Amino acid sequence: MIKLAMIGAGGYAFNLMKWMWEIPDKYQIVAAKSRPTSISPGRTACQEKGIPVYDTEDQLIEKVKGKANVIYIPTPINTHFNLTKKCIAAGFDVFLEKPPVAIIQELDELIKFTSQHGKKVPVAFQYLHSTIVQELKKRIVEGRYGKVKRVKGMAGWPRFDSYFSRSDWAGKLRLNGEWILDGTINNPLAHMLADQLYLASDKAGEMVQPVSIEAELYHAHNIESEDTSSIRIITDKGIEVLFNTTVCSDAKLDTSVIIECEKAKIEYNAFCKATITLSTGEVEKIDDPVEKRVNMLKNLADCYENKKPFIVTLQTCRPFVLVVNGAFESCGGNPPAIDKKYITLSKQAEPPAADTIKTVINGIDNVLKEAHEKGKLFSEVGAPWAKKPKKFDLKGYKKFPTIAKFD
Repeated sequence: MIKLAMIGAGGYAFNLMKWMWEIPDKYQIVAAKSRPTSISPGRTACQEKGIPVYDTEDQLIEKVKGKANVIYIPTPINTHFNLTKKCIAAGFDVFLEKPPVAIIQELDELIKFTSQHGKKVPVAFQYLHSTIVQELKKRIVEGRYGKVKRVKGMAGWPRFDSYFSRSDWAGKLRLNGEWILDGTINNPLAHMLADQLYLASDKAGEMVQPVSIEAELYHAHNIESEDTSSIRIITDKGIEVLFNTTVCSDAKLDTSVIIECEKAKIEYNAFCKATITLSTGEVEKIDDPVEKRVNMLKNLADCYENKKPFIVTLQTCRPFVLVVNGAFESCGGNPPAIDKKYITLSKQAEPPAADTIKTVINGIDNVLKEAHEKGKLFSEVGAPWAKKPKKFDLKGYKKFPTIAKFD
């Protein structure tokens, strides 16, 4: 059993604790951190269970020495780097929420720091831990479907204004001088991008290596960062990875990833099902209805207790962070706002988004579907607000940003 301390007691941290309480043979939560001004259900639940709740990270780290093996960090993106180093320096292993950090130089430093201290830092990209992704990866590595030629991904996940007002970091490029790069590629749909990069590689346990990127990043909401993205990645093996997403769609368009191989087409949808059509015409289906976060937590515990390699490490995530940084470089700095004449705002009067605004880019649902079907960027299918990006070279890229166009 892993004795674990949680930095957080509300929101996603509380959900993680509830999933851990479902598998008490794997985890014992020995402490949590919660702001003293926060009267959250998680804080109350911990107190009812006799779990100490501390007001600051420093208090928690000091008080759980000798009581916890692992500290879980599900905090905002901009806090991951310093918090992880602090926990490692204090002698703890860390389970780190995705994305590991926002910028490549922090990732490289964290990889080195972790190695120097002999600590473990798996990354909680829950869908990479899933049975379905691991089965598809196994088959691709074995060469069962021949070489991967192209991977296309699409999703439209509507998010209301309340989504961006929920915290001081949502929709931000950085906060208090620390990079966040919040947006579709680095937050809500980061899982799809990670899956695409992972399944594009025929090497076990690795994501594919990007060498260049073209990225269109835009925002329709009143935010700094992006809420709409269209990206083309070229890998060191010449594989094309396309990523078209928005949180400004009218309807919910669930994740659709198509992996085009020499001998098959794999359609991986909604993170839970796949249809494999072989060149012979034979069709196979895979379903994976299991709760992915519980599955991930079980996997993390199994690897930790049995000293097995983790599925997702800091090093695993390096191509992902490269793509995120390269996308903002290719975009040319601050993502531009889409002209209001292409946007429709509507007040939502029904739960769960009562008294908030829904922002829709007119026609974006069809733009997404066409770009996905044709393997194109938004500008290449004629979206009137889209502009063709510059290609950015990722070979030898080690520091973000190389441009100064960030306000």
